[in-house]
Amino acid sequence: MIREALADTLGHLKNYPLLWAGGLIAALITLLDLLIAGTDTVLAGRFQILAFLVFPFIIAGSYGIIREKEGSLALYAQYGMEYYFRVLLPLLIILFAVLLTILLVLFSISIVGIAPTADLAFFLGMGVSVPILLLTYFYDAFAVFRDEKIFDSIRASITMVLAYSWKILLFVAVNIAVLGSLLFGLAFVWAGLLWESMSEIAEMDPEIISAMTGDEVMAMLGPDALFATAVVLFIWATIATPFTIAFKAAFFQRLEQAPRVEQQVGVYDEKGRWYKY
Repeated sequence: MIREALADTLGHLKNYPLLWAGGLIAALITLLDLLIAGTDTVLAGRFQILAFLVFPFIIAGSYGIIREKEGSLALYAQYGMEYYFRVLLPLLIILFAVLLTILLVLFSISIVGIAPTADLAFFLGMGVSVPILLLTYFYDAFAVFRDEKIFDSIRASITMVLAYSWKILLFVAVNIAVLGSLLFGLAFVWAGLLWESMSEIAEMDPEIISAMTGDEVMAMLGPDALFATAVVLFIWATIATPFTIAFKAAFFQRLEQAPRVEQQVGVYDEKGRWYKY
């Protein structure tokens, strides 16, 4: 199923060039965020909120193209606007549930006398957010492909993940592996763009290098480091965004076609007859 979904993904990206528009938008947002963050942190925070509000449009528009098998700009805009809140509102509910759960667990821990440290909060946040986000991972696909409402899309996603947990875990692993391989390759591009500066740092005393902070290393690399980072992130977002959306849609469509074994609940009587509840 993963192999077929990957083939479908490549077909979508080839047949519907407008899917790459989402990648270009995400790349421009990433680039602007990088440039703004280096000058004004307050403005950068506001820009990140604005960027967060753009992605539901990209997701809904891309899903619409794949659903209708038509790569027109009008269809992209239509689905982006029509299903915008069906994608955004469940996401806000999910994020609120994650935050509320973390706060409740931290509060419970503090009551029993355990001081919540930064490391504890981090691992607790990961332990809470990862399962919730995984269970609700396909809510947007249900919202667009199956016209599910806000809470119905979340419930349908949880049901699907529980029914096909191992297949979905494999899908997530493959997705991470592909994106990780892309990022690993771009790391060589980043190093190549900064080869001269990095060579000078490599000739320094190893003890001095190990004592340096990340900001100090970036300062030594100079303005070229910002340029190289911007190039790498632009390429990354341009490729990763449409691939992730198309792969998720393709796998969702394949998964819906898979036969589902429903477990019947009942009881046998004293004569061995089965009664279904």
